Amino acid sequence: MNDTIETTLLLNLFYFENGTYTRNESFIEAKRRKAIALLDEDADELKSIDPDLAEEYQETISYLDSLSDETTSP
Repeated sequence: MNDTIETTLLLNLFYFENGTYTRNESFIEAKRRKAIALLDEDADELKSIDPDLAEEYQETISYLDSLSDETTSP
């Protein structure tokens, strides 16, 4: 995971509303596939507003997509 991916994920944990930061519960509680879908929605909206940021979202989506849902035990 690089800095871009880490930053994108961290920024999605909170949102700014009514002058304060609020936990983004839907993203925090989301499983990997749902998190990808949420990021994909945002990336689509960002394409016309900020193409560079949309590309960072796509990089994060690709990273999450490359992960497995399976957990491994030590």
